[in-house]
Amino acid sequence: MLRILDRYILRETLPLIFLSLLVFTFVLMIPPIMQVAEALIAKGVDSWTVAKLMFTLIPQGLGVTIPMAVLIGLLMGLGRMSTDREMVALQACGVGIYRLLRPVLFLASMAAIVTCYTLIEALPDANQAFRDITYRTLAARAEDEVKARVFDEGLPGLVLYVNEVDIQGTGWSNVFLADTRGNGPPQIYISQEGRILLDQDSRQVDILLTSGAFHQVEPTNAATYNINRFDEVVLRLDPDTIFPEGGPQRGLTEMRIGELQAQANEMETHGISPHNPIMEIHQKFSIPLACLVFALIALALGVTNRKEGKLASFALGIGVIFAYYIIMFGAKAMAKGLLEQGEK
Repeated sequence: MLRILDRYILRETLPLIFLSLLVFTFVLMIPPIMQVAEALIAKGVDSWTVAKLMFTLIPQGLGVTIPMAVLIGLLMGLGRMSTDREMVALQACGVGIYRLLRPVLFLASMAAIVTCYTLIEALPDANQAFRDITYRTLAARAEDEVKARVFDEGLPGLVLYVNEVDIQGTGWSNVFLADTRGNGPPQIYISQEGRILLDQDSRQVDILLTSGAFHQVEPTNAATYNINRFDEVVLRLDPDTIFPEGGPQRGLTEMRIGELQAQANEMETHGISPHNPIMEIHQKFSIPLACLVFALIALALGVTNRKEGKLASFALGIGVIFAYYIIMFGAKAMAKGLLEQGEK
């Protein structure tokens, strides 16, 4: 049961925590959001799809910014109370610093739970949603942007001409395709049907042509002209020419704990050090615990008799955040370096 003092501290600090969270998340996510949005808009993707993709990027930032917001919000809230001598009044009434631990630890515990959920559940789901929407949207546009009876050079190194485009999105008919990606003469494909194939898991983009012929001039003898018929042929494309660069791949940070543990076991079976997935598992819990550490630091630094206001508390909090994350990521990099040297 929250008492009057608990509710008062929550009322003073919660708005500042949410404001800090909004600012930190916005600043941290601006570079990846702008990069992805620019690539998508350049390809003609509609604004609603771009907005959905931007929303799926938010959990990437929340996993880091929630502990930061807890520290800054508590520092500014408690610092304001210290500046107005409210802390002096509380101490005069017999309220010690240990009594203030209850609302502070309550806030920190809630933030730790949210951060833990973000890193373990929300982040893998959000990144998978990003991949699905990006691949599905851009693959559809890559196929739909091909106009009937128009030479299309939108795919790098390819010249495509189709007689008909199926309005239901099932592909093209009467296809002419010139592949100029090699150093030799262009390779000409003429087929009855064709379409774009997409493999999201392996990140592959292919053009499938069926019931056609392959025409090629012999490089060493221009007078020799070869025609080879085929039932089906697949031309592999470079996915970076179709999909935006910098999109999140399914790496360690997008895996769930069970998947990370399975990968660690598989690496051990093959005699490879599993330090990367194991460190990733530890990080999914160490960052949420930072909420509790930051809350204790904020309480220790905020409950003082100094006259500085919120600006000094904000500057002090930024310094603590930099020190914490530099130590954390620096130690992680050093551990990886030592383990890799040991493997060699």
